[in-house]
Amino acid sequence: MTFQDKVALITGGSSGIGLATAKALAGRGAHVWIVARDQDRLSAALAQVKAARSSSSQRCEALSADISDADQAAVAVAQVVESAGAPDLLINSAGIVYPGYFQTLNPKIFRQHIEINYLGTVYVTQAAAPGMTARGSGHIVNIASAAALLGVYGYTAYCGSKYAVRGFSDVLRAEMNPLGVGVSVVFPPDTDTPQYAGEMPLRPQETKLIFGNSVLSADAVAATILQGVARRRYIITPGIEMTLLYRLLGALGPLQYPIMDRLVAGARRKTGAAAAAQKKKGNLL
Repeated sequence: MTFQDKVALITGGSSGIGLATAKALAGRGAHVWIVARDQDRLSAALAQVKAARSSSSQRCEALSADISDADQAAVAVAQVVESAGAPDLLINSAGIVYPGYFQTLNPKIFRQHIEINYLGTVYVTQAAAPGMTARGSGHIVNIASAAALLGVYGYTAYCGSKYAVRGFSDVLRAEMNPLGVGVSVVFPPDTDTPQYAGEMPLRPQETKLIFGNSVLSADAVAATILQGVARRRYIITPGIEMTLLYRLLGALGPLQYPIMDRLVAGARRKTGAAAAAQKKKGNLL
């Protein structure tokens, strides 16, 4: 696939990976529609997308919609179809993340993750797929996460929703392939986005010790996504570390679980020792 004059629809396009991908597509000559909930952030993001265009003749628009609502998702897609035809490329990037220990998470957080991360992906795809299949071409990209490859300590709500995206993508690929529509699922590692900055204060200390603080830029992830789509790859793993992790987990199989148990045990010992030292220091003061 080339992107010149293609129509791209990107959810979660007002920030992070969605915005970076929208700008990259605009720079490659695509007509870009971004979708998000916050109108002010959308307007600011749209200005960036337009500034990234390779030609002023490219159409770039913003649509405000809550994609966790099936009706709003369908209306947003219908607006693009009415204006420019069925999208050639759909990128489902909208999502939330709220880490924390399982016992302390409000049940509403689990529902929100499923409604936005998973069902939002399903609703937009279900609205856009008929136009693609009728034409016999197109490509759907679902942004999962490294947390859809292995269970990340402290991310029960997020992992559950992203594993759902992964399973959905597996079946969608099988159904869309005979109809001429490609599917990709992306497993980004920690990425330098506003969402990442917001989740870090909530991330358990054990998670920080196990997985460190290595992050990719949103632009690097976007470039890898477009490279993978151009080559019609199903699995897209941005960054060398994520590519190696994907292969390693496939080789380890169930052995990954005792390894993770050891890592968690070591992290808990360190956090316990740090807490004890802090308490002792407080008593001395």
